[in-house]
Parts: sequence; structure tokens; C-alpha cells
Amino acid sequence: MVKLQLAVDSLDGDEALKLAASVAPYADILEAGTPLIKSVGINIVRKLKSAHPEKIVLADLKSSDVGAYEANMAFTAGADIVTTQGITTLATICEVQREADKWKRRAEVDMTGVKDPIARAEEVRAAGVSLVLFHRSIDEELTQGALWDEKAVNTVREMCSLGLDVAIAGGINYDILTLLRGVPIYGIVIGRGITAQPDPAQAAEKITRRIRQIWPA
Repeated sequence: MVKLQLAVDSLDGDEALKLAASVAPYADILEAGTPLIKSVGINIVRKLKSAHPEKIVLADLKSSDVGAYEANMAFTAGADIVTTQGITTLATICEVQREADKWKRRAEVDMTGVKDPIARAEEVRAAGVSLVLFHRSIDEELTQGALWDEKAVNTVREMCSLGLDVAIAGGINYDILTLLRGVPIYGIVIGRGITAQPDPAQAAEKITRRIRQIWPA
């Protein structure tokens, strides 16, 4: 079943928890976004997991060094998944993955900025990684007009064919989902497409219904 991941990037901890509570009935994964963790600290992960123990909680650390140290910090706080960057050293990626294995949890490699995400996905898979994120940059969207197109969808499809769990992120909304029909993705990460809507819970419910239509269990 394709998972809906709510990206909570608010800089206010109380606001983030309130938003997560309203959308939790429709989300499978609650993400403490990088800006949120930088703003209020790793304890927000602990609060999310305490409030929603039945949900997968992801700490979007985007670790670029001292991978095991940062991953241990997040797992101690209750994270089920932590992220590292695909553009960092393979050594750091391996350290995060080893820490995840030790905790019997998961590490995700974020491919933002990776020139050849398919080749990098093959490389990290060989190193024991099982979960990757194809992440279209928000900055590239805003400054260079980057969009979800056939090339992006085909890249995701090829990454899935490697036998990895592949999540997707970056400017995804209700209308884009149809483009991905038939692609066996693991999860769909949505932030603004839910959090910036007048009624985030209603937006999440609508998106969840659409996901179930396109990817029936």
C-alpha cells in the first residue's frame, strides 16, 4: 500500500503538533521536517511519536556527516526513519544505515541534488540501503521552473525497478498523482499540498482517497 507522508515544516513546535494531529487520521508517516527540527530541536520527534505511537515517524535530518551520531540521536527520540543525503559520502550513508540496522529501523537516502539518482540508488542499495527518496528541489521549482514531467516519472520508475522502496517528494499535489499511475512507489511526501490548504485535514483526506484509487491495496 502506498503511504502518505505528511511533511511538517512549520518553525513552531505547537503549530506542528496541532497540524499533525489534524492530518494524522489520513497520513501513514509523520515527518518532522528539517526546518522544524532546526527550529525547535530533536525533542519534536519525541513529541510526535508520543502523540501518535501507531504512526511511522520520520526525522528528516538530512545528515551529511557524523551519520551514526545523528541517527542515534533521532532513534533515541523515537524516530522510525532517519534521512541522510545522497550527495554526501558513501561512508556517512553507510554509518546511518548501520545505526538503523542496530535499532531495527530504517534509513532513507534523499536524492536532492544528485546528478544521476539511478546510479546513486544502485550504489547505496549495494551498501545495504533499502529506502530512497526521489526529491525534486523546491528551490529549483521556484527559481528554475522544475516540474514533475515524464522524465522525472521515468526516473522514479527505474529506481523502483532496482528493488528499492522509493518515496517521492517535492511540489506534489492532488493533480500530479495521476502522472505516477502504475509506478510501484513506497510513499508520497506532501507538505504544502496539505499544510498550505485552507483545511489541511480535508486536503489530506482527498489526497488519501485519490492514492487509494490509483494504487488500490
